[in-house]
Amino acid sequence: MDLQASYFFNNSRNINDNYTTREYLTTNRVENSINRPVSENYNHRLNMRLEYRIDSFNSIIINPSLNFQTNKSTTDFLANTLDGVDTVNAQIGNSTVDRDGYNLRNNLLFRHSFRNNRRRTISIGFNQTFNKNNAESHVYSDNRTFENGQVTIDSVQHQYINNPTNGYTLSGNVSYTEPLGQKAQLQISYQPSYSKNSADQQTFNFDDVGKEYTEFVPQNSNKFDNTTMTQNAGVTYRLGNSRDNQFSAGINYQYSNLKSDRIYPSAYQVDQTFSTVLPNLMWRKKISAHSSINLFYRAGTNFPSVSQLQDVVNSNNILSLSMGNPNLKQSYNHFLSGRYTFTNTKLGQSFFANIFLQAQQNYISNATYVAMLADSTIEQGNILYKGSQLTKPVNLNGYKSFRSFFTFSQPVKFLKSSVNLNTGFAYTTLPALYNDVKSMTNNYTYNAGIVIASNISEYVDFNLSYSANFSNAKSPTQSSKYIDQYAGVQFNLLSKTGWYLQNDLNNQTKSGYANGLNQSFWLWNAAIGKKFLKNKSGDLKLSVFDLLKQNQSISRNVYPTYIEDSQSRVLQQYFLLTFTYSLRNFGKANPSNFQRRDRGPNF
Repeated sequence: MDLQASYFFNNSRNINDNYTTREYLTTNRVENSINRPVSENYNHRLNMRLEYRIDSFNSIIINPSLNFQTNKSTTDFLANTLDGVDTVNAQIGNSTVDRDGYNLRNNLLFRHSFRNNRRRTISIGFNQTFNKNNAESHVYSDNRTFENGQVTIDSVQHQYINNPTNGYTLSGNVSYTEPLGQKAQLQISYQPSYSKNSADQQTFNFDDVGKEYTEFVPQNSNKFDNTTMTQNAGVTYRLGNSRDNQFSAGINYQYSNLKSDRIYPSAYQVDQTFSTVLPNLMWRKKISAHSSINLFYRAGTNFPSVSQLQDVVNSNNILSLSMGNPNLKQSYNHFLSGRYTFTNTKLGQSFFANIFLQAQQNYISNATYVAMLADSTIEQGNILYKGSQLTKPVNLNGYKSFRSFFTFSQPVKFLKSSVNLNTGFAYTTLPALYNDVKSMTNNYTYNAGIVIASNISEYVDFNLSYSANFSNAKSPTQSSKYIDQYAGVQFNLLSKTGWYLQNDLNNQTKSGYANGLNQSFWLWNAAIGKKFLKNKSGDLKLSVFDLLKQNQSISRNVYPTYIEDSQSRVLQQYFLLTFTYSLRNFGKANPSNFQRRDRGPNF
């Protein structure tokens, strides 16, 4: 019997100033927001694994895990929306969110090998997951709508929202393998699953007279249940008795039932069934002593989450409302990948080529509706003010994704270095709805880079690197281009007396971003240290991160209807003094190898 157990605890407190700009691809609409969240998180995690070998033919594995989490966050926010140069609306406020919950999992697996043929096996598994989460929010905001520079609506929102959720999943699997000759086998599998999730959101307005949250808001309250049942059975044929030459092909049939049941504010039920054929294919071939090829294909399904199905209007931000959609269907996904590998250890050469393709039917995207001309009344009597927007998930066809990455490495003797070249291309098509009009956003990304890694001597080594990423997001009406460039040098010295010096200098240049986010900055990390004591088992090192105090975090994400640029607060300069003592010394390490393993912070 083998028993393993682990316990993990952490407590973290984060302060993050964030500036975000959203530029919509189908209109001149721009949203700007400044957020300052302060959060504190407590996390307890317990994992266990028990393996019991009954005899040489039978074994049982039990793998439970338990996770408790508590989180409290307070956020101050400021936001506005522009149509061209005109302000449409503005908002200022704060929110407090308290969350706590647990997640309990347990996996039980029984495996049996038949005495007359060890390759003939059967395995039976049973899995359980239980989760419960409580979330309480307090939101206060002052919201204004403008027309021709004048305030037309000035409203205050002061709400308490209680939104507990809970759920469980029960699933099993039975798998039987039958050998077919010496190199092949047939696997038959069956996997049933049942899950249920519940959400009960209650919203209350603040009573200025009684100074309590006593005014129930039915249009922002909802009780919702979601159940999912699947029956999956399939057969797979495998050929090959080594990792160098393998082939497998299979097909599964899956029957699914997705039921959404709104209990409050009015009874409404959606009951959907799906019948799906899910093929899979894998081929691995060693072409020669130096090269191999791998191909992999699978089809799968994804179910919407309970938050995507729950049709309650989230009015935490009344300028940007959101809600779920109980009529969502499962999405059907195709995934194909290929990999070619060439390595010649004698010459020090290597080449890798990777491609990934993906397509989805009934892709879960977003539909965005903006009240352009006047206020609108939407679900459950909520008001969508002029210039504000409502977003909800919808199923759309047309999602496609392609990614590729190529890298080549070659030693250069006269430089006493190795050169690594890499390049890649990615393409994604994202479907969406904007004011009931379907749009397709195409995002193209090109990247290339070079790394020169040198080891002049056992006491000196350096790395030089450069990479660039160019992206272009295109919609039917406009496009947005941006470039990220990274250049860096690492230089390390080691003396015969044990002293060493480490340097890591990088430059990042960003262009094509929203106003104020086009930046070029340097990040310099350095360290000085000494190896001492017998067999140099002691190591005392002083490190400094961000010596120039220029570190920044700027990112861009492309969504179906908009591009989001974000700048977040990051940790800047700090010093770190460390002492390391090696209790064992298994042999004298090459000084240059030591330098490559121990480069200090972010090396």
